[in-house]
Amino acid sequence: MLIILIFITVISALVTTGFSLAALFFPGLIVRDGEATPTARVFALYGLARSVALLLVVLWAAFRADATALIWLGTLAGIILLADAAVGTQTGDKLKIWAPLGLGLAQLLVVVLAMWFVA
Repeated sequence: MLIILIFITVISALVTTGFSLAALFFPGLIVRDGEATPTARVFALYGLARSVALLLVVLWAAFRADATALIWLGTLAGIILLADAAVGTQTGDKLKIWAPLGLGLAQLLVVVLAMWFVA
């Protein structure tokens, strides 16, 4: 179960970081007709700073195989993905709703199972 928790949590953190990188370098992929304005770049950098920090801490916990840390970080990653799905409703793109919603729910399910079996 710990391996599944590690895998899903790392994937969740990578997805969040990937969206932040896409917003920085390809804003049109995130928001229809998005332009790379200085304001959009600053907001993308704020998002990237937070997602990279989360990714680094998740990788550290995964390397240590720290179940307690991964449960907390997995919960955080799941909540972030659910919030990303809510933001995705503003874009009109169903993929930006259902992909983070599905991954976020999978993340939270794995966290609950890990709490039951591992911790």
